[in-house]
Amino acid sequence: MSRSNATMVEHFAQADGDGSRITWAHAVNSRQKLDEALHDSSVMMLEADLLVRGQGTPKEEPVPIMAHPPDVDSDITFEEWLALVKMSQKGIKLDFKSTEAAVTAFEILKPQISTLHVPVLLNADILEGPDGLEPTVNTETFLGLCNTIPESTLSLGWTTSPKGKVVSPELAYNWQNVINICEVIQRFKLKQPMTYPVRAILMKASTLAPFKWLCDITCGTLTVWSADSDGVPLTQLLLVRNKFPKSHVYFDLPEPVEKEFDPFKDDPTSGLEGNTLGSCTKVLHEADWKGFVDDAGDDSRIYLGTETVVLSGHHAILMSRNPMNISDGGEINISGQVQFVNSPKVCDLKTNKGLEIYLHATIADLEHSSGVRCFIGVDGTASIRSSGSDEKETEKTATGPKSRIYAFHITHTDDTVSLKIIEQKSSAQEIPICISTNFKCKRPSSVCAHSVTMRMNTANLFGVIQDLDLLVH
Repeated sequence: MSRSNATMVEHFAQADGDGSRITWAHAVNSRQKLDEALHDSSVMMLEADLLVRGQGTPKEEPVPIMAHPPDVDSDITFEEWLALVKMSQKGIKLDFKSTEAAVTAFEILKPQISTLHVPVLLNADILEGPDGLEPTVNTETFLGLCNTIPESTLSLGWTTSPKGKVVSPELAYNWQNVINICEVIQRFKLKQPMTYPVRAILMKASTLAPFKWLCDITCGTLTVWSADSDGVPLTQLLLVRNKFPKSHVYFDLPEPVEKEFDPFKDDPTSGLEGNTLGSCTKVLHEADWKGFVDDAGDDSRIYLGTETVVLSGHHAILMSRNPMNISDGGEINISGQVQFVNSPKVCDLKTNKGLEIYLHATIADLEHSSGVRCFIGVDGTASIRSSGSDEKETEKTATGPKSRIYAFHITHTDDTVSLKIIEQKSSAQEIPICISTNFKCKRPSSVCAHSVTMRMNTANLFGVIQDLDLLVH
């Protein structure tokens, strides 16, 4: 790894492996601000914005300059800015505000990247986020350019509420946001180190699991930032600090917020009440579960993190590594939570789409093998079906309210299978609805032990599975 491709905590030894110790100079978009930052020995990283001169006006020129909208001019061009920064040992984060700025600036940056022995972050908001506007940087163009500079670190983010607009307290990042950006990264086969710029006020307790999964899958980090007017609660910063390794999160915060946050960095739990921490997500042990796609030509995919698995399509399989068998009087218990997230391709989903969980089934032909199929549908359907045996196929079904998140529990004794699903409410004041179904079904005599197998029955829906637990008594 070249020095410019090193992470910020790897490059700056004085940070002692702690992302929160990286220091920033913001909006270094003028000669004066650049001169001040270059002479400030406490600053490690320079953050600056790029447009083309006269962006969006009749006087627009293909000259990249250092400016943040609504400004469309500057007293320093990117070429001049880079020439001065090269003489320092400070890292740079280039925030591209338009496709035109990226195209013209990369022409200048690419020939000089080998002379920059510092971290170089290439940043753009490439997807719409909570209350965000349409991105002003074209995703395909930007990532195509990024692939020409493998020495860089990519900082890929989402648009959020515009400057000056009050951020609603209900807004937060969600699974749709992180899955969408993961799909983009996979599609473009990006190999550079990743950091994800996330707005602190949108990082709620519910967003920790999605970003933990995203960082697991892409070996990425977070860069937590805040606008001066956001008034981000300290609790939200401490939740992030407590969830992630200290080398995996950078904090680019206004000075008053940083001063409030600093005393709690070494022990973030000291600033959190017990109920704020919430329940811990179960670890998805690699020794217990494996994920794979059994048909390379299919649109199926599976992403296995340390706490969460996300899968889509018939051929994306999550399977327990150890075959399950129960003796007389024993039982198997399988529990977890599934959240359904639409694929970007399709929003209109028909019924009978959801998560299938197979017991005693043969992986080569799940639908027709002897065994039991439990089903949790996006439309609130819970069903159990026994098939492939000498007996007539049997199915029992119960239907509850539509939801996007269900907790589930399967109990299998020697001759009975029961499935219970509980609608997960967004508000603690709402009463969850529980539906269950069960019936007698003997295990096929030809089957001694088989793994538990899970899959989605459509490529137009992602299943986000968490808190997965499997016990044999």
